[in-house]
Amino acid sequence: MEKKRSRSRRDPLCPPIGALLRYRTRIVRVIAEARGQRAMIESLDTTGGTFVSTVKWNSLRELGAQLF
Repeated sequence: MEKKRSRSRRDPLCPPIGALLRYRTRIVRVIAEARGQRAMIESLDTTGGTFVSTVKWNSLRELGAQLF
């Protein structure tokens, strides 16, 4: 009989697509899920252009009570 794999509390979940989160000092938007517990994020670079990168889910944090 095959056991179902249950997700434990320690297993991270991918943030929902479109969520605003904090990555280091930047506020980013999740645009896609990538391989290996990573998410593609979109943020602004120093010139104001859009910058897309891939980061680990563990590096993303909730915004908290205020944005800035």
